[in-house]
Parts: sequence; structure tokens; C-alpha cells
Amino acid sequence: MPCSGFWKAIILSALVSPHLFAAEPSLDELMGGFDDASTPSSTPSNNKPNDSFDELLGGFDEAPKGDTGTSDESEINDDINEKKWNINTLFSVSASYSYQQDKPQGDNADYRGLTKLRVKIQPEWQYKINAKWDTVISINTNYDLAYRIKGRSDFSQDTLDTNESELEIKEMFLRGTITPQLDIKIGRQIVVWGKSDSLRVVDILNPLDFREPGMVDIEDLRLPISMIKSDYYMGDWNLSAIIIPEIRFNKLPPFGSDFYLAGNNLLPPEDKPNHFSDSEFALAMMGNFSGWDVSLHYANVYNDMPHLSITNPKRREYARINMGGVAANIVSGSWLLKSELAYIDGLAFTSTQKKYSRMDAMVGTDYTGITDMTFSVEAVNRYVLAYDDFLNSSPDSTKENENQISLRYTATFLHQKLTSTILATFFGKSPDDGGFYRASLDYELDDAMSIIVGGIVYQSGDSLLLKSIASNDRVFADFRYSF
Repeated sequence: MPCSGFWKAIILSALVSPHLFAAEPSLDELMGGFDDASTPSSTPSNNKPNDSFDELLGGFDEAPKGDTGTSDESEINDDINEKKWNINTLFSVSASYSYQQDKPQGDNADYRGLTKLRVKIQPEWQYKINAKWDTVISINTNYDLAYRIKGRSDFSQDTLDTNESELEIKEMFLRGTITPQLDIKIGRQIVVWGKSDSLRVVDILNPLDFREPGMVDIEDLRLPISMIKSDYYMGDWNLSAIIIPEIRFNKLPPFGSDFYLAGNNLLPPEDKPNHFSDSEFALAMMGNFSGWDVSLHYANVYNDMPHLSITNPKRREYARINMGGVAANIVSGSWLLKSELAYIDGLAFTSTQKKYSRMDAMVGTDYTGITDMTFSVEAVNRYVLAYDDFLNSSPDSTKENENQISLRYTATFLHQKLTSTILATFFGKSPDDGGFYRASLDYELDDAMSIIVGGIVYQSGDSLLLKSIASNDRVFADFRYSF
């Protein structure tokens, strides 16, 4: 970049936050930081601090309701009252404009100027069967007009197939109470584990949508998958058992897109496990107490990021991993202290057939002591055990110790109709190691309509990802209407 991404971010942030220099801000996020006011797992159910994390910018998708495994699951939509049917539809138009891209070389697609003009309609139907059972169906359908406006023939077929249009089941499940202590939820859904609002450690069940890194928060990034989830309640404790028959992985930037990591090189085809016969499994024990909570987690799942096999022909494969972890929250006045620790076994890399283990640790805090403001910071260290130096070379490019820091500042104004959010995530010990900075204003016109405007700045660093997307700085706008 011609000038430091850090100083670009400061200028961008000043435009969207009246309090930037009045009170020292916090920022936040990685390939998706996250913070969802609808996700109570980030704070204990008792003595919960003032929660001003809102729908923070990011996604141009409505945040799916994360399943935290709490007893709220058994309280099936009391707000519906006597209505059998509850139908809601989200309509949105999202646009983005890239101002940093250079003129493309050769036959490469031109990503200067308009990069997105996406029209989305997401209907949701909820049917209350009786006082203990209901069912929900949500469909995501969208179409990006930017490709037609700029000329479809200029873009790769992979890009058009992946980004131009979408039609899929967002969520579809049946849930209910079998006994006063036992709930069950069957179907395509989202389950949120852990205490972090920005970085993933134990929250590994749902894959993520990485097609536009940094552009959306994690509540919009999670991809629902089909599960059978049962919850058994024992006083302050909840035992959750999960079977995952649908095998689904992260959505990555397609070949030819402005976020594609491999230049002009096509990635080899995938070897995917089978649905049902290769089902994944998970267990969690969660306890909620006065002023604190704790959870234990175990998962036997596939790594959602592939590695390249060293056999011929080359293929992308997904390693089966085991994860054991613990997470905890403690509330003290206006402070929320949170931590997570995970041991992951079975990680695979391209340059060797040896399997590795890794320890991931997260510490963080949220401060809500200033009216209508929230400051948060989270840091993660990922440490590969029995590390071999050749893992640091391409194509693995994996360090023995990898750090990630995420910061967030959120404030509301005008009787909570206007929300200002500043986020930053960087990979290393300082902003100079590379990362991104995002700022936005979210204005609620009324209960049904809102407008979001903002911008994102990428700063190059050591990682392949950051070097590949350093010129993708852009501004964006989003209009949403629910009816």
C-alpha cells in the first residue's frame, strides 16, 4: 500500500465514530470477528453485564441465531402466543466499491470499482405445533448484479458459480421438549460453543464462509449443518450430545475472485468424506452460576480447512481431528473476563504424512462501564507441539507459535438508533505484522429498516492470505428491510 494500513484505518475510523478520540477505542476481528447480542453464551446467565454488542456491520446476511445450549431451547417461542404460524422475510441490498485495486494484467478480471451489488431475500417460516414443539425453515436466496453490470464474460466460471447467485436452506429443524429435563433439536442448525466473541478456539462445529475475509462478523459467517442435538438439564448444568451426519466444510474464495489465494493456479479437486457414514460427534457439559460459567467440550470432527495430499494425482483432503477444550466466563462489575483452552490432535499438512497436535489458548475481556459503549480485546496463541521447521515453508507456511489479536469498540447514539463500530484484527504482536481494520455506522430507520455504511482496510503481512488481499480495500453499504 502507498501508506500504512494502520493510518488509513485511523482516518476511516474517525469518520464513523464521534467518540474515537474522546475515549480510547477498542476494535476487533479476523476472518470474521464476532459479537452477537443474541448469543448469551458470551456472558453468564446471572449478573449479565450491560450488553451493547449489536449486529455490528460486517455481514450482509442476517445473523443466524446461534444455539448456545442453554435452557432457552425448551422455551419454544412464547412470543408467538396463540399463533400457529410466524412468517418473517429479510430483504436486503448490499453494495461494495474497491478503490485500491490496480488495473488487471492480461485476461484477469477487473475488480476495480463496483465489486458487489447483491440483492437478497431470506424468508423464514416458523410453525408452532403445540406448547412443546415447533419447526423452523429459513431459505437464503440472493443474486449479485455486479457481474452482469461489469460483464459476466470477464469473470471465471468458478467465480460466477460460487458468488453470483445462491439458493440454499439456511436453517431447517424440528425442536421440542421430550421430558422436563430433556430437549431435542433435529435438522440444519448452528451451535455456538465457547466464550469468545471474536476468535475461534473451541467453537469448531459449524464451518465458516470465507469468500470475503474480514467483511462480515462471525455470526454471519457460520454455515448451518444438519445435526441431531439433545440437551439434558441437571440444575445448573446442561449436558449436550450432538451427532452431525452432514459433512460440510468452509466456503473459500473461488478461482479468479479478488480474494483467491493461489494466483493463476487452479487448486486440485477435493476428496470429501461421506454424509452419514462419516458422521461427526460432539459432547459438551455447561454450567451457569451466579457471576460465572464454565463449559467442557469434546468433538470428533473433520478439519474444515483442507490440506494437499502428497500423492499423485494431488488432491485436497480433510483430516479427522479430536478436540478437547474448556471455556469460562467471570463477571466482575463492568468487566467480563473470558478464556478458552483447546487441545487439537490429528492435524495434517501437505509436506509430510506425520500428524500433529496443537494447543490453542484465548484470553479476553469486555468493558461496559461507560454508558452505551463497549470495549473488548481478545488474544489467541496457537502452538504446534513437536514442531518441525519445514512446516514454516510453502505450501504449509505454518509457524510453531501463531498469535492473533482482536479489538473492538462499539457505541450507540440517538436513543440506540445509531451504532458505531470500529474493529481491528492483526496476526502477530503488532499491527505491522498484518491484519485488517473495519469501521461502520448502522442506522435503524425504524423497527423494520436499517442502513449500514462503512469501509475496510487490509494491511499486508507475512501470511499468504494478507499478501494476496492487501489491495482489496473497499467501502460498502447495506440496506435491510424485514417484513
